[in-house]
Amino acid sequence: MFRFIHCADLHLGSPFAAWRKLRPDEARELALAPFAAFDKLADLAVKTGVSFMVLAGDVFDSSTPSLYAEARFRAALAKLEKAGIRVFWAAGNHDWGADPGGLPANTVRFPAEKAGLFTVSGPDGRILASVAGISHAVSGERGDLAPAVDAALADAPGFRIGVLHANVDGDPGYEPYAPVPLAELAAGHADYWALGHIHGRKVLCERPFAVYAGSPQGRSVGEPGTRGAVLVEVDDAGRATLRMPDVQEFRFETLTLDLAGVDDFSALEKTFRAALPKIDGALYLRLILAGGTPLNARLRTVEEGEMEELFAPALRAALPRAALESVIVRTTAPVSASRREGLAAEVAAVRGEVDPGRLLASLPLSPGEFSGFGDDELADISREAEELLLDCLAGDLEAGK
Repeated sequence: MFRFIHCADLHLGSPFAAWRKLRPDEARELALAPFAAFDKLADLAVKTGVSFMVLAGDVFDSSTPSLYAEARFRAALAKLEKAGIRVFWAAGNHDWGADPGGLPANTVRFPAEKAGLFTVSGPDGRILASVAGISHAVSGERGDLAPAVDAALADAPGFRIGVLHANVDGDPGYEPYAPVPLAELAAGHADYWALGHIHGRKVLCERPFAVYAGSPQGRSVGEPGTRGAVLVEVDDAGRATLRMPDVQEFRFETLTLDLAGVDDFSALEKTFRAALPKIDGALYLRLILAGGTPLNARLRTVEEGEMEELFAPALRAALPRAALESVIVRTTAPVSASRREGLAAEVAAVRGEVDPGRLLASLPLSPGEFSGFGDDELADISREAEELLLDCLAGDLEAGK
């Protein structure tokens, strides 16, 4: 029996640019969180007595990491080396060009020109596992790298592990780097495909295992929930059991609060307190206010900073290490369902006839007016405009205010 840890997408040195509005001490803690998560993984590896660790790409957030990022990475590797734990690293699309000098002898970075193959032996000299992997050669690798890794494992002894930073079956939420069909992995020679690139933990299949470890530390509210790595235990018959320990320093969540029937701010605060998740440790929360409420008109006139201060005391009273990422108002006027549905249908019909691109092009604006808005922000602005129009039509707001 032996154990190994599979992790990926550490993104050491991630700038967390969207969080510059935090206080300096909070921003620093957040910037250091990926390093702390990797340190926890190293400690877990030593504590559980793993034989080796697999890093399936994007160890760094950049192909030219900072000296600090390299130093923290090497320090964790040195801890693993002291415990006799080997490390196998397949670089991905972010860290493809990163190759920090002075890596300890326990660490191998797979080559990019061909697959590398290494064996891991137990105390008695018996080969426990064969680990094959390949690194990305360019930042936007578009070739299928799986065949090279699979060929290296064809006659390999022991439990066979293939390491890939790849998009399996074309996940639309991620760039199609190193694309590979799941059917190809399932038909290959590996007993376990250690995958990186997708930041959520996923077990794509179990015979053989094809597993995304996910990112050890979430970087935004788009990466919620518990996060860490995969601790794999392989028994003497070659059967693998997976555990997924949580190691992240900060957790991100989105809370949608339905304010239907809430008619004053005292009730709003009570509803908010009751809906807060029960989470130990640090939390960054995006709060979305939704539903039909008499507070709609007032909520839509509150500035974002003032809105966050409105909820911050209740949040910190319940969860001392929590902070608000943002408060998004998507409430509606409390008109009758049938009346609002009819109005909404009319607004949606008109909206469907409008080409936003042509509309913006027709306005007397400079080319950079909308350059600072991302797709999500533009979608929020569009939704808010639609709700404001519905409010006016429903009589909740006076036109022109």
